[in-house]
Amino acid sequence: MYQVADGAVSKMLFEGLLKKNLPIISARAYAYRKDVSAQNAIQYVKSEFAASNRLFIAEYDFQKYFDMIQHDHIHKVLKDHFLMTEIERSAIEGFLRVPAHDQDRYGTQSVAARDCGIPQGTSISLFLANVAAWHLDRELERCGVGFVRYADDTLIWSRDYDRLCQAVDVLHAQAASIGVDVNLNKSPGIRLLVPPDAKSEMSRTEGVDYLGYRVGLTNVGMKQTAVDRIKKRIISLIYWNLLHEPLKQTQNPKRFAGNVDRDYVSLIWSIRRFLYGDLSQKAVRRYQQRDTPLRRFKGIMSAYPLIDDDERLIELDDWILDRLFLAVRKRGAILLGQGYGPKLPLPHAQSRSDLRNLKTTGTTSRQEIDLAVPSVRMIARVIRSAAAQHGPSVVGKRDPYGHLSTVSYPW
Repeated sequence: MYQVADGAVSKMLFEGLLKKNLPIISARAYAYRKDVSAQNAIQYVKSEFAASNRLFIAEYDFQKYFDMIQHDHIHKVLKDHFLMTEIERSAIEGFLRVPAHDQDRYGTQSVAARDCGIPQGTSISLFLANVAAWHLDRELERCGVGFVRYADDTLIWSRDYDRLCQAVDVLHAQAASIGVDVNLNKSPGIRLLVPPDAKSEMSRTEGVDYLGYRVGLTNVGMKQTAVDRIKKRIISLIYWNLLHEPLKQTQNPKRFAGNVDRDYVSLIWSIRRFLYGDLSQKAVRRYQQRDTPLRRFKGIMSAYPLIDDDERLIELDDWILDRLFLAVRKRGAILLGQGYGPKLPLPHAQSRSDLRNLKTTGTTSRQEIDLAVPSVRMIARVIRSAAAQHGPSVVGKRDPYGHLSTVSYPW
């Protein structure tokens, strides 16, 4: 963690160095730049894959990339290829040598200066991460293969198996020059990307996971781990809104004293905020019927403006509806068993199909309450339409990484 003054100097260095050296940074390096983003990387991969019936894919991960980059390597690349002043060079040298301190002993001990690794937590580390892989980008371009790189996350492809093997050799050689290891335990290696149900003569895959997406030859979806985390978040919301109080026998009866279970209303609004951001159900429906205005979308689905795998989105919508229906039924059974009754308000006693587009009228306001189950597919189509009009980096989240925090559960 850096002080405000250090952060300001770092940002100034980052922006100045990036601006005057942008022409020599590979067009296929998408990390930490204002002109392109992770969404543009997926857009490029999608366009390349769509033009092929099958492709050879190479997926390799670096191990502890930021921690192991050699300072001599960075200094040599900067000296040989990048424009910079002596003041900038001196500032980078000082930044690289800053020692690391444990949080509980910060400032109370003397620690030797770093001789490898890039300190994280400030802007200049982002620029130096691209500097470290500068030769890798150049050598991959010379191999004549397709590739994208986001920091240390590199995806390589080619129709020519021999060229792809040469690119893999380059990757290993450049990793040694940088000072990092290729994590073979977590690297799938070379595989053949084919359409669903197609046969192949070697290890095959129907899609590759990259930057939170699952990209195939015919469609783009969310990677499974992202889907799983979305499900965990929704399960958590369901538990805390519908089941926690009844299970603890601390349910406030005033929450369902009218014609609607207010805890269910709170749950629907919470899921809606999670998926839609600041949009209401009415606004999402309206955007479906007309051109979407230029705006930065919020909510979890803003991280995926390029998704077009509607079949998987429908499956996720059905899963959400099933979980809601089962949770409402369980909540009702618990409350009736505890003597709340004899009848509970909406959405209790509703069928699964009725739950999907449920509406009611408030007893006090006499206004309509829209309790329709939020739809992943609906908001994904709206954001995808906006991306087609204005660009995915403009309307969506530029960096799909880190959009979900770790969720803990009480059971």
